Amino acid sequence: MNKLLYSLVLFSICALSCIDHDFDAPPQVTDDIGFQPNSSIAALKTKFVAGKFIDITDDLLIHAIIVADDKSGNFYKTLVIQDSTGGIELKINRTGLYANFPVGMKIGLRCKGLTIGDYNGLIQIGQGTYQNGNFTNLSGIEDALVDRYVFKGPRNQVITPKKRTIPALIAQDLSTLIQLDDLEFIRSDTGKTFADIIGKNPSNLLLTDCAGNEIILRTSDFADFAGNTVPPTNGSIVVILSKFKSDAQLYIRTINDIQFSKPACKGGSGGNGALINILDLRKLFTGTITNAPDLTKIIGTVISDRVNQNTTSRNLQLQDQTGGITVRFSANHSFSVGDQIEINVSKQELSEFDGLLQVNNVDLLNAKKLGTLTVVPSKKTIAQIVADFENLESTLVELTDVAISKSSGASYSGTCTIKDASGMMDLYTRSAALFANDNFPTGNVKIVGIVTQGGAGLSKQVAIRTTSDVSGGGTGGTPELISLKDIRATFLGTITTVASNKKIRATVISDKDNMNTTTKNIHIEDASGGIVVRFTVDHSFSLGDELEINVSNQELSEFSGLLQVNNVPLANATKIGTNTIIPVVKTIAEILNNFESLESTLVEVSDIAISKASGTTYSGTCILSDGTGTMDLFTRSQASFSGTNFQTSKVKIVAFVNQGGALLSKQLSIRKITDITP
Repeated sequence: MNKLLYSLVLFSICALSCIDHDFDAPPQVTDDIGFQPNSSIAALKTKFVAGKFIDITDDLLIHAIIVADDKSGNFYKTLVIQDSTGGIELKINRTGLYANFPVGMKIGLRCKGLTIGDYNGLIQIGQGTYQNGNFTNLSGIEDALVDRYVFKGPRNQVITPKKRTIPALIAQDLSTLIQLDDLEFIRSDTGKTFADIIGKNPSNLLLTDCAGNEIILRTSDFADFAGNTVPPTNGSIVVILSKFKSDAQLYIRTINDIQFSKPACKGGSGGNGALINILDLRKLFTGTITNAPDLTKIIGTVISDRVNQNTTSRNLQLQDQTGGITVRFSANHSFSVGDQIEINVSKQELSEFDGLLQVNNVDLLNAKKLGTLTVVPSKKTIAQIVADFENLESTLVELTDVAISKSSGASYSGTCTIKDASGMMDLYTRSAALFANDNFPTGNVKIVGIVTQGGAGLSKQVAIRTTSDVSGGGTGGTPELISLKDIRATFLGTITTVASNKKIRATVISDKDNMNTTTKNIHIEDASGGIVVRFTVDHSFSLGDELEINVSNQELSEFSGLLQVNNVPLANATKIGTNTIIPVVKTIAEILNNFESLESTLVEVSDIAISKASGTTYSGTCILSDGTGTMDLFTRSQASFSGTNFQTSKVKIVAFVNQGGALLSKQLSIRKITDITP
């Protein structure tokens, strides 16, 4: 789970008593601000220079609305203000700001004489600086000078939060009010408090959506809701978006910003009973029939497959982050691989059948589906499985370089022997399995299977769910050539393994020589599309090299949103010639609207204006605009041309479509300085 920004300083080192929430209510402001704006927050932010504190000398006048104050204690000597162009933190050296500057008040900000800077990348406006050890920090506006710069306007102004999803958050959302729907806290954080009020420490909790994207919620231990319990449910949250270095962080203003009233999609309370993890449930077994405690439930993901019938129709294997267990129902069930289910195991029997621990005779009414989830198998050798069998029982494992054999016959049915360099164990298939009579492949293969036990000798076994759990092997023939479009289509949204006996053929469109890609990565393109290949070591392939790469059983995964064939041995790639890829002509709008199909391909965009929040060099993120839209141009600081100043006139750009950064920014990346022409 994606997976962005820099952090808001919520508080300084200070005793709890330094924040006094008791103030006389000020008189209501009825007058307007007294001056008209001539600038905006977005324009103010263009004065920012990374790593510096810049005094504002222009007479910039801004109108904005306060979207966060310090009333709850979750913000300290800080107001967050927002206009139609963006938001920014306003630092004021005073506590109890909410008494005079509450959420919803419109204010005027006279910026001349103030200072703009940042804390770990989050832009702030204050006045002057101070030293803290070796570090220079932005000072807040001194109390006596506030009225010179901040002008009160009418109260009860409304800023409607922008609705966003975690993957859709962008830099322009920083220090603004946003709403995220269908979120919940990860299971391991539910039941905690929002911050450590005993040890007096702030806390980072993880929020997740139902697709597994995660983001941090940070809470000060000075917040008046710090001791509240984290809910196990799902719903909407209204927050200020912030960042700390490369991490996106969210801050709520009050506990009422969290409205979680729906059942969790990834677990949570889901009914009566205390949630117990599967490992702790297994530990309750005494070696003979044992009953689980009253008012107890477990949540896990089904890793067995009833459809292909290599488990009985009343059994399933269930796995959570701590371990796995077999559940035997009192009747046939209908749960499928990947179903995340909650099971009430109150007073249920824990017992062994042929050595396999199970929760026995569970009523189907005790189980309900919460959602779907993918369990990634743990990579093990046979020796590791045998040595740690009890902890791995009823979990999903992956074995590589395994040979399958059988004393008689060549079908899966019954007991086969699997062998790797570390040892041997059984591969068991029920005769009722739909694939029982299929022949297993010869040669070394990769196996994904469930660790199980059974038979008269209580044999330690692995059981596959379907023949697609076995990949590779065969007769050692020539791998099948597949297109990059087809390999991209096999990606399941989580770590995916390319099928066995496959290869790709494509042309390198990135350039190692000018170092705007890492030395292990290449972007390649064929007639159908593009993809990134990440090698296990540095490569020597050049722009224009045509390569053939064996991708059999390689990992397909995303890094910062960018799809890649990961950890490819360099020996799998062979140069077979040279080729020239002609970039396709696109507008920025067309790139953004067709991003997935254009990712890692070469494009040409004309009539482009280049700008930057600070500085004039390519290094880092520049903004491209062509009249149809805007997107980022990203250049690594290591690139040979990173320190070159970009042109101020409109240009034509040839670049590959890229993605990355903490915000999973949609980007273009040039290979060399000559990719930009007048």
